Amino acid sequence: MRTLAIALCITGGLALSACTTPEQRASAAAAQQNADEAECTTLGFQPQTEAFADCLLRLREIRSENAKTRALNNARRDPFWPWYRSRYRYPYRYW
Repeated sequence: MRTLAIALCITGGLALSACTTPEQRASAAAAQQNADEAECTTLGFQPQTEAFADCLLRLREIRSENAKTRALNNARRDPFWPWYRSRYRYPYRYW
């Protein structure tokens, strides 16, 4: 019973540590927008132009493709990799 309580506490702590508030998500989105604008300005695009908006859109598309690739790679990975055991174990004793 005690191990169950400890496991529940650890699981609950891990689940709650992944939570973010809406303010944190909004500030992260604003920081990303500012970084994208700075990148497009560094590349030589003038703000409030169509080329600048296209640059922002392309950066967003690149980020989306990277996220999609990461998700596909995570889906293809074996979830039990660190604890891998061969399906075909040697059926006899070694000694």
